[in-house]
Amino acid sequence: MEKKFFIVDLQNQIGKELEDLFQIKDMQIRSSKDGQSYLEILLADITGSQTARAFENVDEIKVKIERGRVHRIKLQVYQFSDQLGIKVLDVYKVGEYNLRDFVPSSSVDSERLEGELRSIIKKVENPDLKLLLKRIFIDDNELRKKFLLAPAAKMNHHDYSGGLAEHTLQIARVSEMISKMYVIIDRDLLVAGALLHDIGKVFELEYTPDIEYTDEGKLLGHLIIGYELVSKKIHELEFMGKFPEELRMKILHMVLSHHGEQQYGSPVKPMFLEAQILHFLDNLDAKAYMFKKAYDLRSQNNARWSEYSKPLGRSIYLGEPEDTE
Repeated sequence: MEKKFFIVDLQNQIGKELEDLFQIKDMQIRSSKDGQSYLEILLADITGSQTARAFENVDEIKVKIERGRVHRIKLQVYQFSDQLGIKVLDVYKVGEYNLRDFVPSSSVDSERLEGELRSIIKKVENPDLKLLLKRIFIDDNELRKKFLLAPAAKMNHHDYSGGLAEHTLQIARVSEMISKMYVIIDRDLLVAGALLHDIGKVFELEYTPDIEYTDEGKLLGHLIIGYELVSKKIHELEFMGKFPEELRMKILHMVLSHHGEQQYGSPVKPMFLEAQILHFLDNLDAKAYMFKKAYDLRSQNNARWSEYSKPLGRSIYLGEPEDTE
């Protein structure tokens, strides 16, 4: 079902009965002055949120609602004491929906991200690495779709739909550039590591549409999930022919070591050049995004310094306030 009406549009729909997709952020059972129970439901989409109420069939509607999930909702829009009123008439579960209707998304559309992903893989010359990357990102349609939709984090950096692909492709781009500057670098190995280092986040995080950790994500973390995923794909290739043992160890090591230190979640430190560079580039892109977020707030508070950033462990110097006169 294609979404037609957004929260911001409801003010112009007074007196109408609509049926559309909305996320139910929260639901509370309330009691009116005469003791009758009703539901207070917080509806949301990418444009904002709006409180709605269900006065009839309360018990039937209540059991259909899953907090945080997107539902197809039949509602009536009215005006009460100069305020917008939303009456929920019924709620239905829904399967597929456009995630961009409900959460912040990459400014780059999925088709462009996928096109660049394919282009980078096409330029990989090592036949074993190219086959592995194709097995993961091209042959596995479901995995590719998840990768292109996934956020890179719950918060702090690239925390929006498509953020994982943006973050991954940026590191792959820089990997290509830096490989031209240092001839000692194995370009294909570094690019492959860049594309694969965060693949576990596809299953560590879910977006329903809020970004939350999965049970697997909480219990294992994306490094272990990614290690197992890549290891499984390599094992599948070994049935088709021999995958070089040293290359297998290097790729898996890059997945496990890209956080750099054990205190940051890596079970091992980077132990060869490409693994070390991957750690630096991963950290660089994440930190650059955090600084960008601080700079983007400059126009809002017109201050010389940002508020304290917990992930960066410091306040950020923003420069002299802009002259608003």
